Amino acid sequence: MLKKVILKPHLFFFGLSIIAFLFSFFVNENAFDINVFGLSFPISFANLSLVSGVFFILISINYFSLHWTEKLPKPALTITHIILQIIALLFLLTNENWNWIGDNSSENLIIANDNSQMVIVISILVFLLSIFIHFINFFTSLLLKQE
Repeated sequence: MLKKVILKPHLFFFGLSIIAFLFSFFVNENAFDINVFGLSFPISFANLSLVSGVFFILISINYFSLHWTEKLPKPALTITHIILQIIALLFLLTNENWNWIGDNSSENLIIANDNSQMVIVISILVFLLSIFIHFINFFTSLLLKQE
């Protein structure tokens, strides 16, 4: 199955875009806040799903252009890109479930940890890293000669 994803990543990301669009219809109006310098930016999961769907379509078009020009993407970079995209998505969807990290509770002092903002920042950084790897994969596959 992984070999099929490596050979046709454009179909994988097209399928992810359909799932993201469907997810935007079924998710309720929950939102998460990103706090930057005291300013709160609420982002709804429905809007995030729509933006993700468009992003996955653009990635699918990039990989399809490689398929159309009969150039193969680099397998290691494709696997890394896909894994990082999935990790970033999982971090974002589970940002409220990471409060157990750095538990400072003792018998006398109970401090509630809220690591959701840090998990969102990590998710964004992993997402940006995956975009960077995708661009490296796309341009090296497109511009270098195939043997």
